Amino acid sequence: MTFALNNHDIARALVEARRSGKPWGPQQFHEGLSLDDAYAIQAEVAEALAWFEGRPKAWKVSALPMHNAAPLPQVLPSPAVWPLGGTGGVLIEAELAFRFARTPQSAQDVQACLGTVCVSIEIVDSRLVGGMTAPPVWKLLDQGLHAGLVIGAERPFSLASLTGAEWSTQTCQVVVNGKVASQAVGTHPTGDPLSALPWLFDHAAHYTGGLRAGDLVTTGAWLTQMVHVGDAIDVEFEGFDAARLEILSIGTSGSEMA
Repeated sequence: MTFALNNHDIARALVEARRSGKPWGPQQFHEGLSLDDAYAIQAEVAEALAWFEGRPKAWKVSALPMHNAAPLPQVLPSPAVWPLGGTGGVLIEAELAFRFARTPQSAQDVQACLGTVCVSIEIVDSRLVGGMTAPPVWKLLDQGLHAGLVIGAERPFSLASLTGAEWSTQTCQVVVNGKVASQAVGTHPTGDPLSALPWLFDHAAHYTGGLRAGDLVTTGAWLTQMVHVGDAIDVEFEGFDAARLEILSIGTSGSEMA
């Protein structure tokens, strides 16, 4: 007979997986977990690992396959390096990240409070055996498959200067070791990287005390790319400063990880 794990069991296993670097293999991804369970597990893991002082200051948010979010424990300035064991690979996502210049007072106000934007590279990984193909709620409780975020130089952002057509014509590309590995135009999954921010305002207010001036939010992948030990990756969005990441073998000196 198989017994469903409770939230504390799952959180404890994820904490150990992060500390040991060894993915945890639950006997099954049972389907009884809710979104509230996922957010409770996120919070328990964050507290056990002492990620945040008071509250999170960086987020990832998505509208697909349902509205969901995860606070981010590690944001690295570009150029950055990321260590991997052996000769393995890791998935990266080309994204834009936005920083609040003012503390939003409502969901309707949240987009107008943005002050800067930058190119970002999310490093995707799972603490679960088979986690990359796990059900959506299990991916969410595993911090939305987040491992780390690299951000490029920020530039001023004004909602007043933006039109929807600009997102549809925005070009981006991933360059690996000096060669273009993937490129696209207007490929944000919802067509608008700001679309989930009103939902995030309500979510953060409910779970973590709200959004504040200075908080950073990354809003979904425009491109994804598998990269490997030894690769140097540049993510480029036309009109923005690129972000750079190098994937190094564990034990290589010079890591800029905080």
